[in-house]
Amino acid sequence: MTLRTLVLLSLFSSSAFANEPKLTPTKSGMFDVGGFSLYLECYENDKPKLILEQGFGRFGSDGVWLPSIERLTNDFSVCLYDRSGLGKSETGPVPFTVNDTADRLHALLQAAGVSPPYYFAGGSYASYIITAFNHKYDQEVLGAVFIAPPPFGYFYTMANRWPEGFTSEDEALNGYYQFEQSVKNPMFKRAPEKLDHMQSYEQLKDAQDFGNKPLIVVFSKSTGERYDPPFVPDAIAKTMDTLFEQAEAKFKALSENTVVVYSESEKHHLHIADRDLVVKSIQSLLD
Repeated sequence: MTLRTLVLLSLFSSSAFANEPKLTPTKSGMFDVGGFSLYLECYENDKPKLILEQGFGRFGSDGVWLPSIERLTNDFSVCLYDRSGLGKSETGPVPFTVNDTADRLHALLQAAGVSPPYYFAGGSYASYIITAFNHKYDQEVLGAVFIAPPPFGYFYTMANRWPEGFTSEDEALNGYYQFEQSVKNPMFKRAPEKLDHMQSYEQLKDAQDFGNKPLIVVFSKSTGERYDPPFVPDAIAKTMDTLFEQAEAKFKALSENTVVVYSESEKHHLHIADRDLVVKSIQSLLD
């Protein structure tokens, strides 16, 4: 399975994984965030607060975090939620941006009485939302764990690496090009979230700074493969490969206190495939 397949399975799939052991939330329900309501559930105690954010198209109520939450509640008061239009949450105005998502989360936590400060953790696209929240509400964020995050500029590069007016006699290549161009359309039918990726890219440009907050980046084991399938011309493929090659250095630059960890699993959903490493990485925020 290629790196591209691993990433896109996360970014464009909203299917839930198997149900896991049952926990009883101390708080759960729908909370108004300005004309529509989002679903939140918490497993609260007197420990520091941890907010679990999800990848693109995924939602907190799918249950896959529960085995990890059982362990994390030894050290954290844990909350997770469903973004607009996903899981149990209502659909808000569309399209929206990553800053809108951060604002909605902030309003949700306030409405639910979950007061700052917070630690954050989340897989894949969650890193973009956490970065936006940290930029907008800097004093409320204590630290974060990014789990198999795509590099900043992933969607922007996908949409803009093709020559203007690109055409090909190769049907597979044309289909690939058309799919990547769909990233420019926030209302693309197959996208589980109607997110304006291009505007979000501009919003995140100046948000790449966590100061000296603890930031732990957990990467999947490298497959050694290039991002794209073989039919993509090298000149086009190189742009995305370079983005991923530079990812570790750029994540390290986000904070003066960044730690990078690699899983032995090549899978993208490490909060499922390597729960132990993910839990230990989150716990190490408190070290």
